Amino acid sequence: MFRSSWYLFLLSINLLQAQSFIIKSNPSKETSLQANMGLDMKTIQYNENKSGEDFTSVMQMSNQPIPKAKPGIAVVKVMAAASNPIDFKVMGGFLTGAGWSMPFPFVVGYDFSGVIYDISSEDAEAFPKDTNVFGVQWGQGKHDEEDQPVGGAFAEYIAVPVSRLSVKPDAISHELAAASALVGTTAHQIVNQCANVQKDEKVLILGGATSVGMIAVQLALQNGAKVWTTASPRNKEFVESLGDVNIINYRQDKWWEMDDVQNIDAVIDTTGEEGGWEHAQKVLKADGSFVSIAAFDVGFDPSGHAPKKYAAFHCLANDPVVQNEIAQALANGKLKIPLVEPFYSFTEQDAKDMLAAQAKGAHTGKLVMSISN
Repeated sequence: MFRSSWYLFLLSINLLQAQSFIIKSNPSKETSLQANMGLDMKTIQYNENKSGEDFTSVMQMSNQPIPKAKPGIAVVKVMAAASNPIDFKVMGGFLTGAGWSMPFPFVVGYDFSGVIYDISSEDAEAFPKDTNVFGVQWGQGKHDEEDQPVGGAFAEYIAVPVSRLSVKPDAISHELAAASALVGTTAHQIVNQCANVQKDEKVLILGGATSVGMIAVQLALQNGAKVWTTASPRNKEFVESLGDVNIINYRQDKWWEMDDVQNIDAVIDTTGEEGGWEHAQKVLKADGSFVSIAAFDVGFDPSGHAPKKYAAFHCLANDPVVQNEIAQALANGKLKIPLVEPFYSFTEQDAKDMLAAQAKGAHTGKLVMSISN
């Protein structure tokens, strides 16, 4: 018996030495060996901030352990993820001065849709395993929340606070659900909460063909407002399809000098247009509202420009109640968000191409990546 135990011990030592030799003599084998030792999901991540034309060069496909569920945190198998301008802005380090948490390596993406893969017993009643869910991995009015995950949508699995999850309606695809979360919630908040758009009010939306702008136009029209919006000639036909909206060719016309764009109740800036706040003051009512999601020059205090009802930069606050409302409107055909097809695939090159296209901004509609089938 002693000989047998000693033989097994020597055999195990030889196997470990052989494995070490394989790794040292053939580094290309290291990844697959590590993957078999627990690194069993793929992610698209970066380890440093990068801006400029080659900003996507820092993105790489990597392996990480699949996260584990715990009370308050579910693990979702990601079926689709969407990109947003904030992705390349964060990657470029443009918002580091805002005090946002930026853990490296950082897994790209905030919008996701997928299936509950792992969940604690206390959370399973609301979100049973295999439930189709979606959401945005974002904080409350800022990029992150203390001790909570942030980003991570460009991955096969994502750990998400259950407080951020919504059940995906069967009538919409995972791709559409992922595309709706961040932009839909943002548009809803700036139209219905910040600007508080009411029936018969006059509203100017800067950027009617942007992902947030196109939803804001539809929501303002549904509230009964009279809407003006800026758009390029290329997007004129698309914006017209959103409803009865007055379109301003921003390449030709200065909206702040137009006679019919006066006594405006609310100006909503989705583009960060240069001089947007300065020009808005020329057309707004004395007690009107101005909200921007892309420029800081107005400041961050909604009451800081009295007698304006609201005048400030707005940052998304995660809100599953709003996510539910947007998703149901999409399912019922009361709201539309076009998706750019074909969808991107879950490869390093496609992820880089997707973010490069997002930064270029020459598309109309949401860019989406299909991750799992």
